[in-house]
Amino acid sequence: MKVMIVEDEVLVRLGLKKAVPWSTLGMELVCEASDGSEAYEMFVRHLPDIVLVDIELPKMDGLRFIQFAKKHREDAKFIILTCQQDMKYARSAIQLQVTDFLLKSTLDMKELCDILQNISVELRLKRHAGNGTDSRDADRAQRKKRFLRSWLDGVLPKSEPGRSDAQLEEFASLIEANRFQAWVIQLGKQAVAMMAWPQMDTDLEPLTLHHLGSRCLGLVEDASKRRLHLIFAGAPSTEETQRWKEAVQDKLDVPITIAMSAMFHDPYEWRAHDLQAAELLQLEFYNYSGDIYSSSKQWIRDTVPEPVQKLKKEIYDRIGALQFADMAPLIGALCESLVEPPFLHPHIVKNMMTEMLFRLWSACEEMTTAAISTNHQLVDLIYAAPRLEELSDLLLEEVRRAGKAVAECYAQDDKSTLILLIKQYIKSNMHREFSLQEIADTFHMNNSYLSRMFKEETDTSFTEYVLYEKTEAAMALMKNGLPLTQISEKLGYQNLSSFTRMFKKVRGVSPSRYQD
Repeated sequence: MKVMIVEDEVLVRLGLKKAVPWSTLGMELVCEASDGSEAYEMFVRHLPDIVLVDIELPKMDGLRFIQFAKKHREDAKFIILTCQQDMKYARSAIQLQVTDFLLKSTLDMKELCDILQNISVELRLKRHAGNGTDSRDADRAQRKKRFLRSWLDGVLPKSEPGRSDAQLEEFASLIEANRFQAWVIQLGKQAVAMMAWPQMDTDLEPLTLHHLGSRCLGLVEDASKRRLHLIFAGAPSTEETQRWKEAVQDKLDVPITIAMSAMFHDPYEWRAHDLQAAELLQLEFYNYSGDIYSSSKQWIRDTVPEPVQKLKKEIYDRIGALQFADMAPLIGALCESLVEPPFLHPHIVKNMMTEMLFRLWSACEEMTTAAISTNHQLVDLIYAAPRLEELSDLLLEEVRRAGKAVAECYAQDDKSTLILLIKQYIKSNMHREFSLQEIADTFHMNNSYLSRMFKEETDTSFTEYVLYEKTEAAMALMKNGLPLTQISEKLGYQNLSSFTRMFKKVRGVSPSRYQD
């Protein structure tokens, strides 16, 4: 259905263009005009099926435009949108057999969509009246596809007293079941090459009817995601579902994954339960594809389990200690822990891996090598990774680069570079207590040599430097309004009194003075 908008207010035109789901309604917005004269020229050129038109227009008012337009196409339908409530306009509209008369001030987009759908069905029925049976059947199939698409998209109007809806009346039987179930089918990548999507429902209909009977009310294709969305009256048995799955895979010669929602009673909840079922397809991230999943079992969780939390902390500790060589086994163990149902939502896993990357880059920021600088393209690759193993490979590759960069710093035997790395280590571990011996072990040095070198390069002792940096971090946290108790905990102190004594010793005043 071709649609035209005639409106002199730009914002109203834009609002109509964006708010109405034209393609879902089976319509195409072919042209728009801002005055009556331009509207007449556009109408003659495009001959649209439906026109939304304002009354008060420059050059030629809307009613006069309709009068001229009808001479070129009598069956075109006109919907008047106006700010005028004057009855003389309404009477003129009736005389011109305008389909509807809507006030802009109280315009309801859902009501407008209902009107557009009814007009569309009415026009199509008139066009195909008198055609052969095959043509009528084909047209009904197209109407059913649009009905199912509207139903799935959540824009299907509800039956209301005093308002008839041709679309609902024609397909009322589809929404009269007592129970429904939504399926989302994920097809393998080869499916696009194997079959033309517009014929997908036609090709699968005989298989579906044979294995699942008339309980399958219809399907909607989503070629961009290689998915089919099915709606059932009731739920097929496990055996029926398995046989249908095998038959479809043989037909398409590609594996398919079936995700099923919980049962629901209100047909207008299809969209919500379709999204519920689609969430189960996240399992492909863990290589769980080509199977059948039901929402009746908890497959995906949003809370990080304790074993994963523990491994994550160990990895963070290794990053803070610049011990990158020890991270590969830990990342491997983390991935093994993740591949256990119920599975952590992939987005949470990607957030976790991204945080590891930023910690890695932060720990290495004192090194000048460009290979370890913040790489936003890598972050994009992390979030785009379709499988856990690809995510793991990306992280491990960056860890290897970091390890190589640290090794090169050691090989240079450059005291100033080593001091920079040690300072970075200290900043990365402000949250806990650590000793000179620990850092000496981390950097494979004698602790006495490290102490002398640190003093020579920085003109301050190791202990003085650590305490000074802790007070610097404390003052930054105080500026952000964090309570002293939380600050002391963040800096690795057992209690507030120990932190206060340290701060007063280094800065000469208590930390509360800085809060004031």
